[in-house]
Amino acid sequence: MTITLSILTLIILILTCLPFVKSDFWVFKITEYLRLQKLIIAVIVAAIIVVFKNEVGYGWLWLFIPLCLCIAYLIKEVIPYTVFGFKEVIDSKVRIPEASFKIFSANVLMSNDDYGRMLVQISAEDPDIIFLLEAGKKWDAATSVLKDKYPYSLKEPIDNTYGLLFYSKLKIKDASVKYIVAPDVPSIELTIILPNGVEVKAYGLHPKPPVPYEASHSTEKDKELMKVALAIKDNMDPCIVFGDLNDVAWSETTELFRDVSGMLDPRLGRGFYTTFSAKNILMRFPLDYLFASPHFSLIEMKKMPANGSDHFAMSITLQYEEGLPSKRKKPPTKEQKKLAIEKAMA
Repeated sequence: MTITLSILTLIILILTCLPFVKSDFWVFKITEYLRLQKLIIAVIVAAIIVVFKNEVGYGWLWLFIPLCLCIAYLIKEVIPYTVFGFKEVIDSKVRIPEASFKIFSANVLMSNDDYGRMLVQISAEDPDIIFLLEAGKKWDAATSVLKDKYPYSLKEPIDNTYGLLFYSKLKIKDASVKYIVAPDVPSIELTIILPNGVEVKAYGLHPKPPVPYEASHSTEKDKELMKVALAIKDNMDPCIVFGDLNDVAWSETTELFRDVSGMLDPRLGRGFYTTFSAKNILMRFPLDYLFASPHFSLIEMKKMPANGSDHFAMSITLQYEEGLPSKRKKPPTKEQKKLAIEKAMA
């Protein structure tokens, strides 16, 4: 019993401390994803130590105290993404139809051929904007039925798990497919025109994840996010960034992205909204996001039911409002801007 608990405690300590190592190597990055899982396991092991402390002997405190420190740290990091946290994006008080819009964003899983299930989900939500990731040529063909209802589109349906499909009921302009970092990883950049004439700058992203079969380091992902953050930071116009960012909200990179860009996270104060993996309840992380500038309030945000993909889709309704109390973060420090530039130039 003592040996088992000692090993478990050591593993929890290592997993908690690994993200503090300033390295782009995937081992250090992927352990950032496990914050909630680490907290649950740490609490369980700490409870077992207390229950069996007589069997463990006088050394039980040497296991219990480090676990308590881990638990305290992890709770501090988790709390902002619960209902006890502070809401960066305020709730809408009155619906303004001509200033609001709904986005449906989904990583469809390229090998998933359950097209009808996804289309039924889209039809039920009736969003103004649809953004589909991992959408290759078969998904492009299957979703062509959307073109009558969604007259505006931007597509890059490539069969390498990084294809993109964008559909919109709302007028768009200056729409382009970008290859910001890698020649095989597209993103989109465009302007959405709301019914009231307000123009919203939009970026749709899907960088490579830091996992061995995709990228051994997070360098490319971090570079893409920082390039977008630096492009946004001095722009005071309405802006949104959405997609499968292959990073968790609390990672050093995502926090730097938010600090530099000034974008707000509607998850804060509301929940984790873990979108991956839809096929493994024990290994779920929030990877699919929408960040918004301080011009928007939130009408609704929800994680959709399973749809055949390994990701859950997200449906988010925002509303542009003039005169909102500014929740914009403080301007980034010189150190933050320097780090963002370094990552963007890596």
